[in-house]
Amino acid sequence: MAIVKRLLCFFMIITAGIDPGFGQEYRPSVDMHIPFGTGTVVINGKPAVYYELYLTNFSNDSISLEKMEVLDVADSSVVASFNRGDLLNRLSRPGLQIKDKEDLIAPGNSRVVFVELQNDKTGVQLVHRLSLSVSQGNKKQTFLVQGAFMSISEKPRVALGAPLAGGPWAAVYDPSWSRGHRRVIYTVDGKARIPGRFAIDFIKLDTLGRYANGDNDVVKNWYGYGAAVLAVSDGIVSATRDDFRESNTLANHPEYPAEKATGNYISIDIGNNCIAFYEHLKPGSIKVVAGQRVKKGDVIAAVGFTGQTTGPHLHFHVADQHSALGAEGIPFVFECFTLLGTYVDFGKFGKERWIPVKDSFPLIIRAERPASNSVITFDAGNN
Repeated sequence: MAIVKRLLCFFMIITAGIDPGFGQEYRPSVDMHIPFGTGTVVINGKPAVYYELYLTNFSNDSISLEKMEVLDVADSSVVASFNRGDLLNRLSRPGLQIKDKEDLIAPGNSRVVFVELQNDKTGVQLVHRLSLSVSQGNKKQTFLVQGAFMSISEKPRVALGAPLAGGPWAAVYDPSWSRGHRRVIYTVDGKARIPGRFAIDFIKLDTLGRYANGDNDVVKNWYGYGAAVLAVSDGIVSATRDDFRESNTLANHPEYPAEKATGNYISIDIGNNCIAFYEHLKPGSIKVVAGQRVKKGDVIAAVGFTGQTTGPHLHFHVADQHSALGAEGIPFVFECFTLLGTYVDFGKFGKERWIPVKDSFPLIIRAERPASNSVITFDAGNN
C-alpha cells in the first residue's frame, strides 16, 4: 500500500508540470500543414516569401475562419495578420474552377490559403495561429488553433540573365488572381504542386501601352510575336516540345486542357536543382535539342501562341523538377532590368500607357523580381 501511495504521489508531481493543454477537453478542428516552403524573393527592394497553407476540417461542424496570424516562433511576435476579408480573398477550394466566396469549411472539406508576406529575416521559423468559429444553434463559439511550422530558407536566390531582349515588356502576374499561375495546382504522380508559383508572362508593348499594331485578333500583329527568346543561364537543355500548331487569330485558338497548357516549350537545367521553363513558343522556332549545352544569352526560340494562352507572350518560370507540370515553382531574380513603370489598374492594360516611375526616369534594378504588372526593358548589357 505504501508503494502505491508513493507512486501516486510521484505521478501527481510529474503531471503538475505538464502543459495545461493536456487537461483541456478535446475539440475536433482542422489539420493544417504547409507542403512546400520556398525561399525569399526580392520585389521592390523588399524580401517576400510565397507559400500555401492547407486546411482540412476534421470536426463534425462547419468551421469559419475569422483571423490568421503568422508568428515568429522565437519571440511570438506577429509577422503578419489576416482578417476575415483578407482570408476570403486568399482562400481556394481544391478542384473548384471559380473563385470560392465561401469562408465556411464543411466537415471533411479542405481549403488552401495562399500566403505572400514580406519578411526580411532568413533562418527563422514561423507558426500559424487561426481564430476559428462554429455555430451550434443560436450560439457561436470561437477558439484558437496553432500549428503549421515553417522555416524560411536561407538558400541563395537564383539570379538569371534576360529571357528576352529590349522592350518594353509587361511582366504580367498578380498573386491575387484566382486563376493566375500562382493559384493553379496540378496533381502529378499523386502529389499536388504549383509549378507556376513565381511565373511571369511577358507581353511586349509599344510606347502607348498597346500590345498589337492594328487588329488585336490577328496574332502576327502583336508586338512580341516572333521575338527572340534567350537562355537565362548556362545549362543543358532537358526537354523540348514542338508539335503544337498556331491559329492565325485569337478567335480561332483551340481550348486546351491542363495537360497541354504549356504549348511548345523548352526546359533548361541550369544547375542546383533549378530548371528554367519557356512556354507557348512559336512552331518551328526552337533551335535547341535535349542534351545540348547552351550559354547565357543564346537565342533558343521565338515567342509564339501555342497551348493554353489568350495571346502571344512568353511564359517563364523556374521549378525544382524536369516535369513542366509536376514540379514546384521556386523563386528567382533577374540580374538586371530597367523599370519604366507599372499598371496599378490592370483593366487599363493594352488600352492606356502605364504609370511611369515617380521620379520620371527609368530605374536600373539589380537582383530583383519585377513587381506585379510592371513594365520593364532588358537592355543589351543584361546578359
